[in-house]
Amino acid sequence: MSGPLTRTYAGRRSCVAGLPVLAVALLVAAALVGAACGSTGPTSTPNETQIPFGPSAWPSGTTGQYGLHIDPSLLGRLPRSVGAFPLVENTDSEMAALDDQDLSRTFDRYAAASIGELGDDNWLQLVIGHERPESQTPDVYTAWVDQYATGACSQADGVSGSTQPTINSWVVDVSTCAGGPIVYTLILGDGLLLSMYDLGPKDLGRMLINQLN
Repeated sequence: MSGPLTRTYAGRRSCVAGLPVLAVALLVAAALVGAACGSTGPTSTPNETQIPFGPSAWPSGTTGQYGLHIDPSLLGRLPRSVGAFPLVENTDSEMAALDDQDLSRTFDRYAAASIGELGDDNWLQLVIGHERPESQTPDVYTAWVDQYATGACSQADGVSGSTQPTINSWVVDVSTCAGGPIVYTLILGDGLLLSMYDLGPKDLGRMLINQLN
């Protein structure tokens, strides 16, 4: 896809891509999945801490040294399961986010969840964050979309294409990694941003968007 990409911000407004990239750190889990793409599969299963919706390692949330608040209640905006696959809180990703100063400049509240594990036929990693009031702009959203996709695909042969389809009435930024994974980002409203990294034939990311209200 050549030329600047026209995106819709918050599902309705337009802005132009090609803006300066934010110094936003990407999820450790996304890089781990990318490393496995194009191979015959991992030789071991990563040590992930996965906690189902409900009792959490920090039910009322916890705040990192740079002010980012891990808020499991954000996951209530999402379905508890996608198809027959339960969505579970991923506290390892959340713990990594607590120490990310750049992430705290964009978000004030944040949570992470996943379906399955690296090496499964179908796997989904997601983050949901509430942008700081000063970050709720088209420029910040566009930069986040680009950097998240670039980072997620960095070990999956890079981004091979980007589109902006409407899925279940949501305008979604979709990037495809050359190695196969798909990256989804959309604005849910009220300052909430959802990004997902999907791997597998069931396309759990698209399935989840189709379950959003």
